[in-house]
Amino acid sequence: MTLSERAARAYLTRIAEPADSTVGQLLTEHSAADTVRVLWDQKHRTVNYRLRMDLGDDQAVTDWLQAIQHREQLTFITPQDADWPTGLDDLGEQTPYGLWIRGNVVAVGALDTNRSVGVVGARAATAYGEHVAREITSDLVQNKILIVSGLAYGIDGAAHRAAIEAGGLTVAFVAGGAERVYPAGHQELARRLASSGGAMVAEVPPGSAPTKWRFLARNRLIAAASQAVVVVEAGWRSGSLNTANHATSLGRPLGAVPGPVTSPASSGCHKIIQDRTARLVTSAEDVLTMMALPQQTPVTLAGLEVES
Repeated sequence: MTLSERAARAYLTRIAEPADSTVGQLLTEHSAADTVRVLWDQKHRTVNYRLRMDLGDDQAVTDWLQAIQHREQLTFITPQDADWPTGLDDLGEQTPYGLWIRGNVVAVGALDTNRSVGVVGARAATAYGEHVAREITSDLVQNKILIVSGLAYGIDGAAHRAAIEAGGLTVAFVAGGAERVYPAGHQELARRLASSGGAMVAEVPPGSAPTKWRFLARNRLIAAASQAVVVVEAGWRSGSLNTANHATSLGRPLGAVPGPVTSPASSGCHKIIQDRTARLVTSAEDVLTMMALPQQTPVTLAGLEVES
């Protein structure tokens, strides 16, 4: 049999790390099936690939894909599918080989509209940061914005919960397999996310563990899949600034929420506002303006008390 593009791309997620430069270059010159054959060729088998090449023929790869989708109740999509978020194609050679989805595939396809916002921030968020994240997210959902984040503790979790509670759609890009929930404390959140019409999305196959590198690689997907990115709270060395850097390099509008000048949890936000990388954001209205979208419903100032 001939290896299909779908099966070949699924297999690439198994044998290569996200954003692998060798695979990315090969895919610009060959089909996915031909890329797999190049990697199968002995002279191209570096140890990084060879250790995972336990499936050595077309039928084995096809059977593996069918079995794992059925067993884990996941859907695998490729750039050839209608629900592929084409914003990811802006990543060039770092475009994912494919996406493993738990939940509503249509929600992933909805990322292709001009109404999706990445809301990210510190895991060790303060009460202020979580409050602002909830307020901004809720108001964005009232303006029919799809919320993108990473399912982490802190700001990510607050954004996902607020989107669900406001009746909106939210998509979580995760660093491990889409069948597992990390952190484990977000099992219930992941269940609610899927049952409310959202989705968990991974570029690594089921069974993959989240690693530091995969978290960093995941951040580029949040930026590319969003039409704009807002950093709600971030320390000086926060991983959220990595997402912000990806957004800037991809030409996505970037905003950041200011915090108390005494708070280390907001020092990263202050930095990217001060150096004019990000626009200052205090409300959902600021985000809509940043995206050049009309405001559809009244929005409130997030986390700010106005004295009369």
